[in-house]
Amino acid sequence: MHARRLASIPLFEGLTEEELERCAALFEEVELLAGSGMIREGDFSYKFFVVLDGEVDVLRDFHLMATLGPGEYFGEMGAMTGERRNARVVARDRCVVARLMTWDLKRMSDEFPSVAAHIQRTIAERAAGEGEP
Repeated sequence: MHARRLASIPLFEGLTEEELERCAALFEEVELLAGSGMIREGDFSYKFFVVLDGEVDVLRDFHLMATLGPGEYFGEMGAMTGERRNARVVARDRCVVARLMTWDLKRMSDEFPSVAAHIQRTIAERAAGEGEP
C-alpha cells in the first residue's frame, strides 16, 4: 500500500512521510464487492480496517447503526481490547479498505502515540454511544 493513501486520513494526521510509509507497509489493500462481509458480530477480533473508497454499513442485531466512508475506520474496539466483535460490517457498494492484523495495529500504536490516542478517543466515543461500530 502507498503512503499517500494514508496521508489524508485523520487517524494519521501529523505523521511524517517516513512515518506514513512505515504505517502503510503494515496494511494490505483489499477491494470488496457490494454485500461482502468484513466483520461478523460475535467473532473474535483479528483485524482492523480503514475505508479508502466506497462505504460500509455497520449493523448490530441486523439494525443499521452507522455508515462509514473514506477516511473512517472500524474494528478498533475488538482489536485493541481483545473483546469479541460487537457489530457486523458489510460493504455497501464496491469499496476498497486497508486491512491490518491486530498485532500490527498494536505495534503501530506503540510506535506512534498520536495514532493510539486517536484510536482510544474513538473507542471511548463509540462505547459511550453504544450504537457506533
